[in-house]
Amino acid sequence: MNDGGAYAIYHSSLGILSQGIELKILAMDLLKSRDKEREIPAEFIVQTKFESVVVDNRIKPLRAFINLFGRRSYFTERFYSEKYCKKLTEILQQNTFDIIQLEHLYLGLYIDVIRKYSNAKIVLRAQNVENQLWYGYLDKLKNPFVKFFLFIAAKRLEIFEKQIATSVDGIMSLSDEDALYFKDYSHKIKIAAIPTGLNIKKNSEIDIKKRYEGLPILFHLGSMDWKPNVLGLKWFIKEVLPLLKKNHPEIQLIIAGKNMPPWFFKQADRNLIVQGMVKDATLFQEDKAILIVPLLTGSGIRIKILESMALGKTIISTRVGASGITYEDGKNILIANDPKEFSEQIRRCILSEDLCRSIGKNAQILISEKYELNKIGAEMSTFYAAL
Repeated sequence: MNDGGAYAIYHSSLGILSQGIELKILAMDLLKSRDKEREIPAEFIVQTKFESVVVDNRIKPLRAFINLFGRRSYFTERFYSEKYCKKLTEILQQNTFDIIQLEHLYLGLYIDVIRKYSNAKIVLRAQNVENQLWYGYLDKLKNPFVKFFLFIAAKRLEIFEKQIATSVDGIMSLSDEDALYFKDYSHKIKIAAIPTGLNIKKNSEIDIKKRYEGLPILFHLGSMDWKPNVLGLKWFIKEVLPLLKKNHPEIQLIIAGKNMPPWFFKQADRNLIVQGMVKDATLFQEDKAILIVPLLTGSGIRIKILESMALGKTIISTRVGASGITYEDGKNILIANDPKEFSEQIRRCILSEDLCRSIGKNAQILISEKYELNKIGAEMSTFYAAL
């Protein structure tokens, strides 16, 4: 579970299993994560009859260029695999399913195969509105050639996303905002916003004694091969961190996440600690108090915010970063949208340990009331039954 998508799939699966539903997972084993299968808990592999197929979806410049003269978005094309299609066909021919759930938009490439070999209802689990992510990223780009290529890819992706959203039998988004987006043009499709559930019992046992010794430690944790994370964190380091250092020269920001770009390691100093990938996200957060989420673009829901809330952390996020979460600003999260607001919110936390503890405690209450794993599993089960 080294990114939000994997985390969401794992916990959604646990929620489904908690309802007594039989489950099988067929995964893509991407080359960038070939060693990860052995890290999946053995019990989970048995429970989900887990299988995977190696798929090379790495970006290849020549194929990307040739794709300009085609019709399908390069974002989508990278996820089509004959080997995966063959394995999927084999499974469908040997088993009968009630529901087949696509855990990402790109799996929509296989709908024709599913329809051919199965009478199951097809559900799209939309973790984001993908085209909105890329359009948002485009606004921040300066290179005209890259911008031109990505605009074409994003436009084709938008068309593909709308086609898939009208080809499935149901859509489960992670946020109300994304559900509304799909409802605009998928009038005959059953759509619901069902977030990712969390194992509250496990997360609530974390020791919090170390969090407030000296200046509270700021941290950021997220997949650094996801463009919005990179963009937002660069903005924070360039625009917000200098403001903080003026009044608190000893302040520390620790950043971690898989596939950390070299740029961040070059910026490292006594105020900015760059760790790269960590083995255990929960242990990494244990002695840290404040999670910053400086997202400037994105959709869906930030799984890391929910996870950190469950651990009683103080979250300071942009509105974009916190979108999809039923938060109350000033009660269970702090919202900041520009450098001055971010520095002021962080300063408030530095000056008041009680504020940090209160925000963290209320965040845990929110998670237990709205995002507990079995509750989410029950919502998913009800959604399936209605199909």
